Amino acid sequence: MPAERAPSADDENAPRPWSRDPQFEVLPLPGISDLAGAHLPAGARVTVTASPAQGLSATVTTAGELAGRGFTVIPHLAARMVPDERTANRIVERLGSAGVREVFVIGGDAPQPAGSFSDALDLLRVLPTDPALTIGIGAHPEGHPFLDDESADRLLRTKAEHASYMVTQMCFDATALLDWVRRIRAQGIVLPVRPGIAAPVGAVRLARLGARIGVGRSLRLLTSSSTGVRRMMGPRTWQPDELLDQLGPAYGDPELGLAGPHVYTFNALATVQDWWPTEAPHRPSAG
Repeated sequence: MPAERAPSADDENAPRPWSRDPQFEVLPLPGISDLAGAHLPAGARVTVTASPAQGLSATVTTAGELAGRGFTVIPHLAARMVPDERTANRIVERLGSAGVREVFVIGGDAPQPAGSFSDALDLLRVLPTDPALTIGIGAHPEGHPFLDDESADRLLRTKAEHASYMVTQMCFDATALLDWVRRIRAQGIVLPVRPGIAAPVGAVRLARLGARIGVGRSLRLLTSSSTGVRRMMGPRTWQPDELLDQLGPAYGDPELGLAGPHVYTFNALATVQDWWPTEAPHRPSAG
């Protein structure tokens, strides 16, 4: 992949191609709505995670609070946490009443399904076919945790029939991500792809989180002394700038269909504010 040319004086205030229309993921913990209001761009896209620890009610409540602050909110709906179709419809109705018109459907981490939905596809099949409802789905460029590549691609094609865009798991290897995008495009999967990018975060915490969600190959690249990817990781902190700039040229290829990145913030929103570009392409380093 060709390297992006260095910005000239004429480019000083030009936005990076990847900086348009990002979305920022937050966990629905106490105080997160205030933090988002203080540190995220006004009107930004904000996704709200769902986990057995907080429960779906925390996700839905936080989504309503963020929508009330003027954000475009995308709550995660974890299929294994939804007991039945009636509950799914009630959740969508409640979100709609709060001005939320978009959801992100995942399988979820619950060890046992709450009802009949065992994976994201089960839930996608019963959600209302409302043109006003935008639906995102997850994707795994480094391989699905439970399926071989052929089965994972087949599942993704089926899920894509119910969705408007895809978000990838955290990625640290631009080549691996773009090779995967080209592969799914060749198979006729044309939904826009939002690359999943970890915001600046401590290396130890990032390694722990990444291992838990299955991005081991990328993390091995980060920590290997034999690869150039290593330089993206400082002594204590992951810095995503170089990875994003490696993806930059791909944003100029309409056949790849890359959309703004999905930024995993880990709720460190003050750090994200310091790091994320505004008008200028260069940002202060987050230590």
